[in-house]
Amino acid sequence: MIHRNKIAAQSKPRRLTSLIGASLLGVTLMGLAGCAGPVSGPTTYLLPSSNLAITANQQLGYQQFDNRLAVIVAPLRIAEHLDNEGIVMQLNDIEVYQAREHLWAEGIGQQLQQQLQQRLALALPNAQIISKGQPVQAGLPVRELRLQVNRFQGQQSGDALAEGQWQLLDGSGQLLTQRSFSVTAPLADNGYPALVRALGQAWQQQADVLAKELASSQR
Repeated sequence: MIHRNKIAAQSKPRRLTSLIGASLLGVTLMGLAGCAGPVSGPTTYLLPSSNLAITANQQLGYQQFDNRLAVIVAPLRIAEHLDNEGIVMQLNDIEVYQAREHLWAEGIGQQLQQQLQQRLALALPNAQIISKGQPVQAGLPVRELRLQVNRFQGQQSGDALAEGQWQLLDGSGQLLTQRSFSVTAPLADNGYPALVRALGQAWQQQADVLAKELASSQR
């Protein structure tokens, strides 16, 4: 298995090779350590907090609309190959690699929903951003946001990719807008920490797009 992955990695860009190589090196070191002493466990990661300030141009765009509304964020639907602990990388058009030593500290679906709601609250300070099932403030127009995430992973190009579809519904359940999304962010460096940060950046970019859609839905 290790031999196969090494062969597969030889033709990949440097950043992706570095990511895979780090995992394989960890496995090798564990085997060499044997009974010599305790071996540290896998490294776990959280997406970076959505604490980046909204730019002045973005805030001006949101303020063009009345963003006093209640936004219900439905539980995110995550593709099956993403719904596991290992961080995922796409090796080529058909192969994906799930890391064994570099894991999500919390379920990725839960992290994505938390980060989305934090970013929407930052962009739309006059809106009530809640999870589905929580009480809605009386008198506010209601919007429900539904997302399906099909890709949230590293790419052989050296970028992070967030891809899927979203739907925006009104308070009566009528579909207002439905679109696909595909956002890439370059890795600033080699390694899993850089990949996690780039994935977080891609997700924040998509959250900002959704914030603008929510604000303009009041027209």
